[in-house]
Amino acid sequence: MEQRVERMQACRRFLADAAREDADAAGQPGERDWTARLQALIGDEQPGVSEEMTALAKVVARQADGRDAPEVLRFYLERRFGLGESDEALNLEARLDELKNGLAPASESGGLPDDAESPKISVIITTYNRKAFLRQAIESILAQDYPSVEITVIDDASTDGTDELMEEAFGGESRVIYMRNTSNRGPGANRLEAFSAHGDGEYILFLDDDDYLVDPGYFSKAVAFHKRVPGLSFVAANVFLEYSTSGRLQLQEIGLAEVTDRRSYFLNFERPGYGKPASTLTTIFRREALLDMNIFQMNMVNDASIYLRSLLVGDAGFIDSAVGVYRIHGNNITFNLSRDFLVRNLEEKRTIRNMAVDRYNYRSAEMTGWFNNTAYDTIVYYLRNSAKTTDDYTYMYEWTRSNCPDIYGKIKQEFRGRLMKKQILRFPFVRKLIGR
Repeated sequence: MEQRVERMQACRRFLADAAREDADAAGQPGERDWTARLQALIGDEQPGVSEEMTALAKVVARQADGRDAPEVLRFYLERRFGLGESDEALNLEARLDELKNGLAPASESGGLPDDAESPKISVIITTYNRKAFLRQAIESILAQDYPSVEITVIDDASTDGTDELMEEAFGGESRVIYMRNTSNRGPGANRLEAFSAHGDGEYILFLDDDDYLVDPGYFSKAVAFHKRVPGLSFVAANVFLEYSTSGRLQLQEIGLAEVTDRRSYFLNFERPGYGKPASTLTTIFRREALLDMNIFQMNMVNDASIYLRSLLVGDAGFIDSAVGVYRIHGNNITFNLSRDFLVRNLEEKRTIRNMAVDRYNYRSAEMTGWFNNTAYDTIVYYLRNSAKTTDDYTYMYEWTRSNCPDIYGKIKQEFRGRLMKKQILRFPFVRKLIGR
């Protein structure tokens, strides 16, 4: 409690100082290094509070540069400090508004289209036993200022009252379609089923039920970007990572060029300098690109595979705005992968490798190296985050030896110590001895 009060007081001081700094800068011509200017305002705070103020300074600097919507700063201040509607926050917002008259737009991708020029966006939300999160996800889409949106929620046989929530909260909402499975089928199959049934918009967004948007103008910006640069496979943006246990928000900036070449991004996907957007929560796909990449033939409809396939048929667009929130908690699917799920994922990536060679003129040797790299990253992620038993390790070792012999030795060497620890902990007396 004490630390929370200290953080709030430090935030109030920082906001007041930032407002004065902005007022002094209003009307000044030329470039402004807002990050440096605002960082200089951070006082001699305790380490934890100082880190909070450093993160806040970055968010305010982005606002001063015109990169993020005002609602994003309000969201951040409210979520982290409970000060979204405070006098200090409102005063800073007013000072920032004064600055905007002297700022060039950060991107030409903004702008609300007229109703007649607003192609439909079909939003597909897969859900399972997360009704509290689901409501926020849906409401964040309905809050968009874009006039042509349809949401399809496909419920994978939830048992937590999701069906009652959908009827009570959205039963009268014409923009929301509710589908419910009688048995659990998994998110990949559900995405395809909902896409087949209702994904008829010119643009498609696949949203997980625990993520949400905070910039109500994002759809308008993304569609304007698509119109300005025809033929893109998708447009994406930055997000906040929200750590559910601590409540901490961390800005994730993609850092890629506004238009990123499909070939270089495909070959270096998830390598240094070519990061993947968080999930698909900000990614507005062009429907024709999804069809061109054979979405209905996908073995595994997860986000990495959708991105990789789509990069075979078009370039990627990025808007340097923070527009959504990706929750990180103990129930994220990426931290609870089964080995069957993992192998299906790897098989899908091998299919993508073959598509690149057979249909898109990538060199076979080049793509063998690519597959080895992506398989290595995928297997390492699974063994570090999801493997629970010695059987999980030995199963993946055997699969790697049979399918990716070039990386087998490296994988086994890297996890030798961890496997030995798992084997030792099988014995009850050892677990009792070390208090496990």
